[in-house]
Amino acid sequence: MKHFCKIYIGLVFLFLFAPLLVILIYSFNQSNSSSVFTGFSLQWYRALLQDTELINALKNSIILAVLSSVIATVIGTAAAVGIHAFKRKWTKSVAMTVTNIPMMNPDIVTGISMMLLFVFVGVLVGTKSVLGFTTLLIAHITFNIPYVLLSVMPKLNQTDAHLSEAAEDLGCTRLKSFFRVILPAISSGISTGFVMAFTLSLDDFVISHFTSGSNFQTLPILIYSMTKKHVRMDIYALSTVVFIAVLVLLILNNIGKGEEPVQREASVKARRAKKAAKPVANRSKTVVPRVCKVTSVLLVAVLSTSVIIFSGYANKNAEPLVALRGTYTRDLAGTTLNVYNWGEYISDGYEDTLDVNAEFEKITGIKVNYTNYDSNESMYSKLSGGGIAYDVIIPSDYMIARMANEGLLMKLDTAKLTNYKYIDSAYKNAYFDPNNEYSVPYSVGMVGLIYDKTVISAEDAASWKVLWSEEYKPYGILNFNNPRDAFATAQFLLGLDVNSESKADLQKAAEKLKQQKPLIQSYVMDEVFDKMESGEAAVAPYYAGDYFTMAENNEKLAFAYPKEGTNIFIDSICIPKTAQNYEAAMLYINFLLEPEIARANAEYIGYASPNTEVVNNPEYEYYQNEILYPTAAQKPKTSYFEDLGDELKKEMDRLWESVKLS
Repeated sequence: MKHFCKIYIGLVFLFLFAPLLVILIYSFNQSNSSSVFTGFSLQWYRALLQDTELINALKNSIILAVLSSVIATVIGTAAAVGIHAFKRKWTKSVAMTVTNIPMMNPDIVTGISMMLLFVFVGVLVGTKSVLGFTTLLIAHITFNIPYVLLSVMPKLNQTDAHLSEAAEDLGCTRLKSFFRVILPAISSGISTGFVMAFTLSLDDFVISHFTSGSNFQTLPILIYSMTKKHVRMDIYALSTVVFIAVLVLLILNNIGKGEEPVQREASVKARRAKKAAKPVANRSKTVVPRVCKVTSVLLVAVLSTSVIIFSGYANKNAEPLVALRGTYTRDLAGTTLNVYNWGEYISDGYEDTLDVNAEFEKITGIKVNYTNYDSNESMYSKLSGGGIAYDVIIPSDYMIARMANEGLLMKLDTAKLTNYKYIDSAYKNAYFDPNNEYSVPYSVGMVGLIYDKTVISAEDAASWKVLWSEEYKPYGILNFNNPRDAFATAQFLLGLDVNSESKADLQKAAEKLKQQKPLIQSYVMDEVFDKMESGEAAVAPYYAGDYFTMAENNEKLAFAYPKEGTNIFIDSICIPKTAQNYEAAMLYINFLLEPEIARANAEYIGYASPNTEVVNNPEYEYYQNEILYPTAAQKPKTSYFEDLGDELKKEMDRLWESVKLS
């Protein structure tokens, strides 16, 4: 039995720490692959120090965590003392139940309810952009307080109630008695509550997502927004650093707990005798915990200060690096521009690339608050919910059509866009913006099949049929883990319209996907990188631009467009109706259309550029690339995704669940 317990505990620790061990190991990987280790290197730690966006997000998270945990610890401790002082058990029970609600409530419910509350308050006070750092801080304090109570209350229950009375009998005031008797007795619970609040705040995503504003982005939000692209390796380095820092903090805190308070049954005489008998030991038990607690606090302070200082250093302005064709003045210097974009969707200085936002700030003097989202739907829910104001967004085609129809977008003054002439006419007057009133094309992509050319023939890879091939099941077949893209693979194969409003067509596609289900190794999104790079799978549908990232780490991979047709998408720059800095937004859009800026973004993102000056530039990394820019003979039939409406999307979601459960 003893051996079984040891094995069981070992397995528990293995499952807990194996993912962290993987992150730690691959943070030293020489390549940018998270599945194939090619050699030891510190390059991702160096890249981390140069990643201003990541450092800023870390700075924001630490500032938020420190402030919210300190305030929550003070309020939670005071509340615990007050509740403990209740004479009636039922009042104490009711109070604890009420305070535990934020802890027991699902995060998404708490996040949405708090967002609605803040928006309601914003309407009352006449503020369009109420969400920001203040609302985020209030939200974090709210969900941290119950955890502080949970840590402090047991210590209060263990404390001898007569000690405080004795101190008052000896001349102490009630306040002095609290600070000299009660507070030292519960200090271990307070420190535990603080550390717990700090780590929970640092880690929170769901509540932060709903209560954050346009000018404040935390680290979890930034990392989650990278799901559209491959998670960068400097994230692994950062995760390792944060894990080690938190681990040290927890160790110091546990060491610092020291001796438990003496229980009621222990007499004063006994304690004095013990103290007299072992003066040195008692002194060590007193000093060591204090040193450890002080060290824990200092560690948080040093970490916070260093990150804040470094973020300021990393963002020092230098001379602009690019020659611009448009005219830019500093008339709007000091203005703040709030930009909302996909994660990993703009050149940001990573690995010696051009930092586009930094260049814009240097040239115009306009401060750019840049935050990220992970999907069109999450972006839409934030903007449509109110309480937040962004000046520039970059949604996909179908979402642009929906937002324009709902009056959520401003019309663009194209006369102010001197660089608009560089946009290829092939991407103008699209279905989602027929009069070019609301959007400017930013990036173009198509879906194709990424496959292992040593396993799958080029002929087989040129059709969606390969995803239904029993021959390739042993080698690993993948499909999208989102209903719209997954249904499209079946719809193209069946010759159905991907924008069909017929529920019967959706049912046909669902039946085809059910036939595929036994052949599928797994449904993936960002996981496709690891599986294809490591050779764990042989074929997967994915976005053409991301093929190049995978091919860097696996030379066996090739790419093909299915002959039956595929999805094409255009992500475009828009100005929301709630924008507060229209002129600065127009200047920023014109800046993104600069040939050198557009080229930097196209090379960084890996998708096709709609800018003719980029496409025709021989120095462009993907110049005449047949995957991004296929000739008329090579280009497959393409279809845009259009907005299906709420009813049809619900039906697709229902059918998708039935597919995955089949």
